[in-house]
Amino acid sequence: MILNMWALHVSDPFISIDAVEVLESVKSAPGCMRPLVSRVLPSIGPILEKSQVQPDGLVAGSLDLITMLLKNAPIDVVKAMYDVCFRHVIRIILQSDDNSEMQNATECLAAFVSGGRQEMLAWGGDPGSTMKSLLDAASRLLDPDMESSGSLFVGTYILQLILHLPSHMAQHIRDLISALVRRMKTSQISGLKSSLLLIFARLVHLSSPNIEQFIDLLVTLPAEGHDHCLAYVMSEWTKLQGEIQGSYQIKVTMTALALLLSTRHAELAKIQVQGYLIKTAGITTRSKAKLAPDQWTVMSLPAKIVSLLADMLIEIQEQALSGNDEDSDWEEVQEQDALADQDQLYSVGTTVGGKPTTEQLDAMSKAFNE
Repeated sequence: MILNMWALHVSDPFISIDAVEVLESVKSAPGCMRPLVSRVLPSIGPILEKSQVQPDGLVAGSLDLITMLLKNAPIDVVKAMYDVCFRHVIRIILQSDDNSEMQNATECLAAFVSGGRQEMLAWGGDPGSTMKSLLDAASRLLDPDMESSGSLFVGTYILQLILHLPSHMAQHIRDLISALVRRMKTSQISGLKSSLLLIFARLVHLSSPNIEQFIDLLVTLPAEGHDHCLAYVMSEWTKLQGEIQGSYQIKVTMTALALLLSTRHAELAKIQVQGYLIKTAGITTRSKAKLAPDQWTVMSLPAKIVSLLADMLIEIQEQALSGNDEDSDWEEVQEQDALADQDQLYSVGTTVGGKPTTEQLDAMSKAFNE
């Protein structure tokens, strides 16, 4: 009955979301997951196979349902869904122009990688062919000419590939970084840029303790309008850090900035980034704002990173003083087992204006740890 209700109202976001939540509760009940999947797959498979002729919303809703079933599913259940749905999800990403379908298919594919991991590559018979399909999907999602909304969740997908298929992705890192930069430069949505910056932050963590080599790699890659990829990425990262949402995402990006700072790499000091907003006297009207857009100071990258870390420390201290424990627990994510949280800030030190700032960063480390 619940499945019928979902199918009848799949285009209604309120009813369909409620129906999926009820089905998720059923899935979580002891002994119910496998019977539920066995009921869903015979209906979902044909929908995805002939996605071009389905009513509006049915394909996107079906992908959302599959993603829900994949989360925290045992490996045999993931394989059962792979056998029926995987090739259709890949085709939808490669061929669809519907943003909702693209977004949900991307999340679904990320769930397949997270649930199937290394074993998934052999399920199709040819691991090389399966990996090629995954990379082809990533390539289309990172196409700089693609509408930003369709690529909105590519960051989550790329992270799953890096975390769960690291040996296969290692040989593609240079091409991946170049593709990420091209996608960032054409993105019209700050949320998409932020999700791609999170990939760079995770790559910083994963490259530890050889972060200098990762910086050297970014310096060797070109970026139009900038000296190299490092200059472009850090310019965007420091500009958008304040817009990154989610306590886990903030922790990963801020600690990655601290790790970069700790290297004292010579290239970092050469980069100039956006500093502080220059306030103008008087009242700013809309017409005045159009004629005279906001102006910003320019500052060195190391100084900007220290400023961002200091702002974070102040925010943490203010929350502690107010007794506000909202978001006190870092968000749980499925890939945490692939990268255990590391208290990296304790070792961070740099020189700004000729004076060591180790004490400041030690204080930030203590605040993060608390």
